[in-house]
Amino acid sequence: MPRVRTLLLSPEACRDLDLITESLRSEVLDRLQLLKRFPHSGAPLRIQFPELRASTVKLFRIFYHVTARRVEVIYIRHCKRRIPDFDKE
Repeated sequence: MPRVRTLLLSPEACRDLDLITESLRSEVLDRLQLLKRFPHSGAPLRIQFPELRASTVKLFRIFYHVTARRVEVIYIRHCKRRIPDFDKE
């Protein structure tokens, strides 16, 4: 059985989540629960950021980092928005 990790949302991810309509927010929250159990189901973000992963829910992309105990959500962004510059994070 997969180990369930703790879910941690950054302040930015919380703000992003607040901007999503209620019906889509429900789907994003469902995905976040799934990522707690299967954190490696999202694709690695880019070659230069292999520690970051992304999972897409309809028009939104969840950017996150997996540790031994947590899934740390960095951003939840509409797919039309630019990908954050993680070099400056």
